Amino acid sequence: MTIRVQLKTIHRYTWNEFLQQFLVCWIGFTILGIGKIFFDYNDLFIGYRVTLKVLLTLLLNQIPYLWMDIFPAATLFGVILAFGRLLRERELDVIQLSGYGIFHTMLPVFVGLLILCIGAFYWNDLVVPAANHRFEIEVRRLSNQQGLPLLRENVVFKAPNNRFVYFNRIEHNSGKIKGILIIETKGPGKWPRLISANWGRIQRGIWELNEGVLHEFDAQGAVASELTFQKMQLKMVADYSAVIGDEKGPAEMRAEELKRLATLYGKSGLNLPVYSVFFYSKFADPLSPLVFAFLAIPLTILTGRNARLWTGMVYCFLLILGYYALQVVGRTLGVNGLVLPWLAAWVPNITFFITGIILLILCEQRR
Repeated sequence: MTIRVQLKTIHRYTWNEFLQQFLVCWIGFTILGIGKIFFDYNDLFIGYRVTLKVLLTLLLNQIPYLWMDIFPAATLFGVILAFGRLLRERELDVIQLSGYGIFHTMLPVFVGLLILCIGAFYWNDLVVPAANHRFEIEVRRLSNQQGLPLLRENVVFKAPNNRFVYFNRIEHNSGKIKGILIIETKGPGKWPRLISANWGRIQRGIWELNEGVLHEFDAQGAVASELTFQKMQLKMVADYSAVIGDEKGPAEMRAEELKRLATLYGKSGLNLPVYSVFFYSKFADPLSPLVFAFLAIPLTILTGRNARLWTGMVYCFLLILGYYALQVVGRTLGVNGLVLPWLAAWVPNITFFITGIILLILCEQRR
């Protein structure tokens, strides 16, 4: 009975120590993140002369994504600061003399983070996509007022006149759109007409397509005619409110939407792995704080109790840099179809988790 009370006390103490450091880091990173939002969108805020109400709307709709972004970093800093203090003050030695190992001592941190990660998944699937979509709609509305819609690349969206449009890449500085595919539906039981073009431009409702091919299909779905063209103009609509209201990028979709589109395009033969990569990322990203904790604790122990505070900070920045570098590389390879989508999303977590487990085992063997 005495051991059980002592263990509860140790667990409560380690959790409270971590939670205090975590919350301080969370608040600090939130403030820095808000400053980064102003820096990233200063051209939008100043150039479009947005009102205070619009500015607050844009800012509030970026905070849900910001919190998901800083969750791993706040966890990493919180663990290293909390566990580093226990190590420097020799409190960890006292706990270990009582017969408890490192993993047993930090069990409440792991369990607490697992619960937070589960909550982060639902936050990332329910709140973040809706907030991102509201933000993008507002940005595109502001851009539309300037005469050129701020459409997204690698997105299929519904346009007026029963058309579905896909853009591969958009150069906003030059106004040139590359890799255009337009599907014109003709009604029930009829095959659509496909228009593809290497590049084009949009100007006040007139879409100019260049270096393209027009495909017509017969009743059986076979190609009835294939017409190449150097230039074609399509009249769409000058008011893009309908377009920007329906268009969603992968970051604005829930997991079920991403899964549905990945399955749909996979069956149609259109290779768009970006939706599969973002689908698997919905599950991988919320678990990254737990992965950081598994890595941060043994790393703090191996550096020793005499390590200075700035040493831990350097390790934090290096770990974050390495993780996000793997994440960017993995997603880029996955979106371009060079690796499997699930591997592209999970490779940072797998790499860091295995490294953390190995370091934990080494720490236990050194006791």
